[in-house]
Amino acid sequence: MERIAIVGAGTAGLHLGLKLLSHGVPVTIYTEQEPSRLRVSRLLNTVAHHAPTRMRERILGVDHWSGPNADMFYIGIHVNGGPHPFSLRGRLDSPTIFVDYRQYQPRLAEDFVARGGKLEVLPVDLDVLERLAQQHALMVVATGRNGLTRLFPRVPALSPHTQPPRMLFAALLKGVRMQEPIGMNANLIPGQGEIFESQVVTADGRVPSVLIEALPGSELSRLSTQRYDEDPRAFEAMLMNFLRRFAPTTYERVDSASFGVRGPMDYLQGSFTPTVRQGWAPLSNGRFALAVGDTHVTNDPVAGQGANAGSASAFALAEHIVTALADNRPFDEVFCREAEAGSWAATAPATHWTNTLLQPPPPHVIDLLAAGSKDARVADAIATAFVTPELILSACASPENSAAFIARHRPMVREAAPPPSPLAWHPPPEEPKVTVSLTR
Repeated sequence: MERIAIVGAGTAGLHLGLKLLSHGVPVTIYTEQEPSRLRVSRLLNTVAHHAPTRMRERILGVDHWSGPNADMFYIGIHVNGGPHPFSLRGRLDSPTIFVDYRQYQPRLAEDFVARGGKLEVLPVDLDVLERLAQQHALMVVATGRNGLTRLFPRVPALSPHTQPPRMLFAALLKGVRMQEPIGMNANLIPGQGEIFESQVVTADGRVPSVLIEALPGSELSRLSTQRYDEDPRAFEAMLMNFLRRFAPTTYERVDSASFGVRGPMDYLQGSFTPTVRQGWAPLSNGRFALAVGDTHVTNDPVAGQGANAGSASAFALAEHIVTALADNRPFDEVFCREAEAGSWAATAPATHWTNTLLQPPPPHVIDLLAAGSKDARVADAIATAFVTPELILSACASPENSAAFIARHRPMVREAAPPPSPLAWHPPPEEPKVTVSLTR
């Protein structure tokens, strides 16, 4: 059987490699550094893995972190701003988890090698990629390092952003009492951006974390533009003040005497422009390269969907590769176009939901959240939909869709009247079915 090459040992590359191995397909992953070095590196992110990704992890046999000290069932959404701030707290149907990628990715790389995958430490640029293509039937690019994204041109129709929509700061924290049961808080602050608090499973156990999504030019953006290491105490005092003003449900659990960033490697600052790129490219030897994960679609972290979209696209691509091999089809341009379409279909809902969240919410979405603040059943439905792009896009698509979503999950309110005779009771009419197109 022909060997597949994957350049990049991030989540998309590892999920793809492990999935192909499970079908008996030989795979080589090329990575810029030994994965174990990540364990002592700077914080990579504070990503969430939601229920669909966790199901894929169970399929792959890499669900190493589940348990009562890791699984997160609750989401609080707080609209902090204007004359009438409000909050809702909903329970997820299936738990989300946050795992420090300095633990996650090295462990999956070890699983990959233990199951017969070949992992080579080799920085790959465009020249090396062309050379490797002589040795492999198909090249899959799962990293943008060393100029590899230049292979895959931006798709303007699917890439509405031409500059970073948010300035980012993320950190693991100390001096914050973690809420029980485990949950996440999303603070939506008009004119400033968003503050997300979660709890991340690290080498030292579960610890609190924060992700700041600041509008460029806002007060909150100082957390991205002011260097932490120039004056850590002043920076931490600024962060604590922003929590007090904009994330009160987090601030009420802060111990001001011990609050701060856990360590000098436990934070990151920066920004980037979300982009959708063409998912394939011809190489000089007549073979092709495919893009997967962030190399194909880079989403802002505001919706917590980046890793989930990468995993989904990896599984979609694995299915196309396995089917092509079984049918003895060549990895030609027709195959690449079909694979790109499948990967985009798996990724598009997350991209559309992320881009929706980067815009000010329309009135009917505020009404939807307000309904959740008054009714626990609606709040639970919003929480589950919030992490499931297909569901939340439908619920937020129009005022009619939002109203139907509320009606579907709100307890029926009956007028005060004597109860009817059981013989006169009729079942309620069937609830309306709401659909929305996700195509662009």
